[in-house]
Amino acid sequence: MSAQQWIHCNLCNAQMVNKDTKFYHLSCLDVLCRTCMGKTNRGTTCPVCNNSLRHFTELGSSMGGKEKMLYHSFPVKLYQMSYQTLLFQHKQRKRLIESIIKTRESLKRLDELESEIKNQVMQTQRKYENLRNHRRSLQENMRQTVSSGGGERSNAPVSSVCSQTLGTIPQRRMSTLTPSVCPPNVNSCPPERRYSVDSFNLANSV
Repeated sequence: MSAQQWIHCNLCNAQMVNKDTKFYHLSCLDVLCRTCMGKTNRGTTCPVCNNSLRHFTELGSSMGGKEKMLYHSFPVKLYQMSYQTLLFQHKQRKRLIESIIKTRESLKRLDELESEIKNQVMQTQRKYENLRNHRRSLQENMRQTVSSGGGERSNAPVSSVCSQTLGTIPQRRMSTLTPSVCPPNVNSCPPERRYSVDSFNLANSV
């Protein structure tokens, strides 16, 4: 640890000039030089604040981590690093809290969907029961209809049944007047022969 200008003995105000000068860090957070350490009643009482001493450590590499931080040569950088550390941890905590809130909202929505699905399933079951009961009633009606009308048979004759079924078939009348039809492969029909009343009388007389 490099010597700092502000490090001095809190009892005699001697400063740390070089590494050969030994200073001690006390548990009461006071600093004493080697000479003034002889006034601590064998390291049990601080001569500056008169508090009991739990321990004391020589300034140097043998100090603990917390004690070394008190003598850091760049406290501004240490504060900046601490501030960045706090910002980073705060951001991570904030993200974790947001994730927990989103998860709770998702779980709440899932619970609502589950209740909706349960209601739909119950409604579907009711509809199914109603349809099944309706089918049973239809089947029972069909059985009753078949049992009541199945034994009766019709004794009516076949002709009457056919007449009732087919009805009266209209007869087709042939016309007495048949049109003159030309024979095939003839260009023109011969002229019609007309007979008068005199010709009929002549034929009868002969």
